[in-house]
Amino acid sequence: MDNTDQPKPITPESDASQEPDPQLSLWSSDSVTQEESVTTAPAALYPPWTLSDIVSFIMFVVVSFIVVNMAAITGFLALKQYFGWSVSIDEALTQTSFVVLMQGGWETLWLVFLYFLITIKFKQAFWSAIQWNPTPQSPALFLMAGVLLAFSAQAIFLLFPSDKELPIERLFSSPFSAYLLAGFGICVAPFVEELVFRGFFYPVFEQKWGLVPAVWLTALVFAAIHVPQLRGGWQEIAAIFFVGAAFSYCRGKTRSLLPPYLMHVAYNASLFVGLYLSTDRFQALKN
Repeated sequence: MDNTDQPKPITPESDASQEPDPQLSLWSSDSVTQEESVTTAPAALYPPWTLSDIVSFIMFVVVSFIVVNMAAITGFLALKQYFGWSVSIDEALTQTSFVVLMQGGWETLWLVFLYFLITIKFKQAFWSAIQWNPTPQSPALFLMAGVLLAFSAQAIFLLFPSDKELPIERLFSSPFSAYLLAGFGICVAPFVEELVFRGFFYPVFEQKWGLVPAVWLTALVFAAIHVPQLRGGWQEIAAIFFVGAAFSYCRGKTRSLLPPYLMHVAYNASLFVGLYLSTDRFQALKN
């Protein structure tokens, strides 16, 4: 019998060039498309807020500054009339307790704004959104880094001494005012400033321009907000700029807000401890 008309058996070699029948495939075209869409979907954007939200926050800061100041002045004038105080409004505005009270009011409103922006507008868990995350490193490492930063800043002041009186120095008018400023500067200021600058501002800058520009830009904004307190002291402003850069770099490399917060607390605490020791427990202040 002639076998030339018999069908040839299918071998792996002969089958390799053939396209599989889509009807016999284990994966339908719909399932493949769906799988590809899942694997190639972009990751969730971090942070969800943008530069426009930072602008909104800055506008809110300006408004809150005006509102809190007006409320504080109105309250002071009402109490002055009720108790018959002889202190003028200009004198009150330079009192440490009054200044700390107003700053506490501003910063409370800032935190409320950020909390509702993140949780209501973007529907994110607040602490995870700002990346308040534990890190593999020991917290003592970051506390020590903050102490070293404080010593480095003091070295700048020794190398480039200045005789100018800074606005913030006028607030250290008594031991009570020094203790009040120390408590605020250690327990409140680092927390609020890190949430704002390294928690809210920094990730937007890093997402848009990268780590290094974000570090310097955040440090610049951080130094700028301290200019009213340090006006006239370029050494102090330069020091706070580089300290802010160190905080921001730590934030970028650890991907967590906790390390720069610990560094900030240790930095401020070291400065106040140094002042405490050098002024005989705040008894020998210049003012």
